[in-house]
Parts: sequence; C-alpha cells; structure tokens
Amino acid sequence: MRTIINSILRILQFFFVLIATALLGNVRANSQDAAASSTAAINFAIFVCALAWITVIYSLIAHVVSAVAIPIAALALDGLATLFTFISAVVLSAKLTTANCANWGSRPTDWIAFGSSDTEKRCREIQAGLVFTWFLFATFAATLFLAFKEFRRSGGSVRGPSMSQISV
Repeated sequence: MRTIINSILRILQFFFVLIATALLGNVRANSQDAAASSTAAINFAIFVCALAWITVIYSLIAHVVSAVAIPIAALALDGLATLFTFISAVVLSAKLTTANCANWGSRPTDWIAFGSSDTEKRCREIQAGLVFTWFLFATFAATLFLAFKEFRRSGGSVRGPSMSQISV
C-alpha cells in the first residue's frame, strides 16, 4: 500500500512540476522590462522547478531500479525540494498580492505582473503557476514524510555511534 501511495504521489509531482515549469517558464520568457525584484522571484521559482525535476526524476528511477534507491538521498532531496518549494510559493504569493488580475491600476511600479505587453495574461500565468507550486509543495511534504518513514524503517539513524561501537 505504501508503494502505491508513493507511486501516485510521484506521478502527481511529475505532472505538477511539468505544468509549473511551463507556466513560470512562459512568464520568464515573455519578460521584457520587468522590475529586478520580480525577475528575481520568477528566476527563483524556475530554480525550484529545476530542483523539483531532479528530485522527481531520481525518485522515479529509484522506484523502478532498486539498486539506485538510497534512503538518505531520497530523504535529502525530498527535504530540499519541500523547503524550497514552500519558500518559492510564499515568495510568489507575497509578490503577487492579488486575487483579481483584471484590476491592476493601483499597483506599485515594481509589481511582479508588470513587465509584459499583456499584464493580465502574465498575472494569470503567475497565479496558475503559483497554484501548481502549492500543489507541488503538498505532494513533496507527503513524500518527505514517506521517505522519512522509509529511512527509519531501513535502520537509518541520525544519531551518532553508541559507546559499544567506539574502540578505545
């Protein structure tokens, strides 16, 4: 049952990271004269998508080829992906600060959705990318929990050696 849940979560992660990368990559590709802070936030989100790709591809390969599966590597990759995905989602949420992309008249000049010829389209793409980033965070948090349980089940420990293992 645990492997079925892990497989479903990994497949969901694959699709979520694919969609988030496509949406945020399109936002980055269509940036013409965006403010530096908004460009940095989008660049960080693209970096997080790249890290998520590495994590998802490694975990899918490790799921199929058990010789590649290293519990501490899966735990580390899932931990980093969870942390950075959460940070990226919070940063994009804070920079977007809106639920209505059609009413952007009173925004500051360095608003994240400015910097394209079609501000409303860019805002909606950022919103959609943000939603999939939050979904990605939720699936990474679940697989981090499963990776931690697998790490503990396989005899992994974060403690040091016991006194009987130290020779004097």
